[in-house]
Amino acid sequence: CRTTHPEDRLHPGRRSLMDFQLVGLEVIHAAKKEGLDHVDALIERTEELEVQIRDNKVEKVEQSTSLGLGIRVLNQGRSGFASTEKLDPQTIQKTLLKARSNSEFQDPTDVFMPDKTSAGLDENQLQLYQEELNQLNVEDLSRLGLEAEAAARETDPRLTSIPYLGVSRSQTERVLVSTHGVEHSERSNQVGAYCGTLLEDGDLRKSGFEFWSQRKWDPEAGRKLGVRAVEKAAELLGASSIESKKLPVILDEYCAPRLLGMYFRAFYGEAAQKGSSRLKGKLNETIAVDSLTLLDDPHLPGGGASRTVDDEGVPTVPLILIDSGRFSQFLYHVEPASKDGVSSTGHAARNYDSGISTTTHNLVVKTGEKNLQDLCSIPEECLLVTQLEGAAGCNPISGDISIGVQGFHYKNGRRVQPVDSITIAGNFFDLLHNIREYGNQYQPNLSSRFIPALLVEGFSISG
Repeated sequence: CRTTHPEDRLHPGRRSLMDFQLVGLEVIHAAKKEGLDHVDALIERTEELEVQIRDNKVEKVEQSTSLGLGIRVLNQGRSGFASTEKLDPQTIQKTLLKARSNSEFQDPTDVFMPDKTSAGLDENQLQLYQEELNQLNVEDLSRLGLEAEAAARETDPRLTSIPYLGVSRSQTERVLVSTHGVEHSERSNQVGAYCGTLLEDGDLRKSGFEFWSQRKWDPEAGRKLGVRAVEKAAELLGASSIESKKLPVILDEYCAPRLLGMYFRAFYGEAAQKGSSRLKGKLNETIAVDSLTLLDDPHLPGGGASRTVDDEGVPTVPLILIDSGRFSQFLYHVEPASKDGVSSTGHAARNYDSGISTTTHNLVVKTGEKNLQDLCSIPEECLLVTQLEGAAGCNPISGDISIGVQGFHYKNGRRVQPVDSITIAGNFFDLLHNIREYGNQYQPNLSSRFIPALLVEGFSISG
């Protein structure tokens, strides 16, 4: 009877999850031969197909694949990483030894590798992968893009150009294994499109942009995309600045998650340990209005950051970060958790070519009962923000906010004018105390930030 080692069954030309699992077994086999008891490995592949459209034809088709293996070795409390894009047994062996060698140059830490623990949730329940998306070909993507372009041109005669329009599908497959028994496989895919438009009316010019991203195919999405990209530009034609003052601001359901997302590193335990979080020492203190509860939920079906286990093999669970205004939880992977004498919360992140860091999963703020028009009717005067422009003036450590925006000036619930060339300024930690109302819907695209429109007081507007 002949014993078959994992390397005997590797097929370099094939690219399936089963092959990646065999690569993982090869890493574990090599680690045992070297007497290394604390080793984990991440095998990761991403494929993308994109079609770009211009002037009623397919301008470019791009297909890309990234594939790699990352190995981590813990050797007497020292962590070493190494990666490779070749998956043959000889290269795997060399990469393992390089990771061990790299560990010798590191200082000892409190890190350890978790043992295998049941996730308690089947990967399929997260609905991250739809086989129909992988069947989409160049023709399918091109058809949606051409329909988006045609719809855009039919919407407004002031449209002068569509500088960028593309449709893509992508798929990611990942396998995590360790000498401590962790064996986890996951895959996800999505489809998306984007459209940029330019409108001119006399001396007035304005650009518009719309995107669409889902885990489900919608052949009608192209027309909706093109129409909305033109409408966004048309709504802002003639936009101008307004006088500098303090005004209530409504961040719409697209801008609220984007702006707040710049500051969520404050909830990382390792950020507090490094002195780069203003939440250090504030556990169980009030940091927001009592109407605000912020949930980190890794188990939302179809969510952009849904996971059953993190990238160290620790099972994920929903956690409340802000509970009715009270700060209740830092997020950890194993090493910073050990420093604070607590357990990992299952928030380790890594790519095959990088070390381990902290991440969030799906962040959720409950919706309210008011639509966007209702929110704009609450203050006597307010600014509705529909576009953010850059983030150079936003500091995730201090919480300072200074960012260019576009949107609409409202008085007594009525839209007065479109607005651009202005900056809103404030602070994230003050914003949490100044939320007055919540919108009744999330933005519809694939996301890991489920935050509705927010009515916030205390912003300074600079024209």
